[in-house]
Amino acid sequence: EVIIPEVVIRGTRRDLTFRDVKVVPHHLRNDTFQDGVVTAIDTLMTLGDEGKITYTLQWYDSIGTADIVRSYYADRINADLSVGRCGFVYETGPYRFAGIGGNHIHIPSDARVLNSPEYVEYHWLCI
Repeated sequence: EVIIPEVVIRGTRRDLTFRDVKVVPHHLRNDTFQDGVVTAIDTLMTLGDEGKITYTLQWYDSIGTADIVRSYYADRINADLSVGRCGFVYETGPYRFAGIGGNHIHIPSDARVLNSPEYVEYHWLCI
């Protein structure tokens, strides 16, 4: 059982914070992981199951010059839809390593296994 003390979604229009989120594994990547493994993307899916957010996932075989990606990404959270070089990115881990250079690493959220992070944050970014 994975319970995340704080889940934050920072969109273009509104920030949302959820406390003590009990994340349910959705087996989205049962091609990669055994049943029961909780990944960062399960956080969004759990909040969606609970009716707290809406979201759309998009599968990408490749992105730009990255020939092999083969992962799901959050294409939309609530009213914020990815466009061009703008969309949602995430980070997760202990607060002391929050931000770029710490918990914000380039592993797709459907491949980032969670065990007991202090927080998960999805935020809007344009690159």
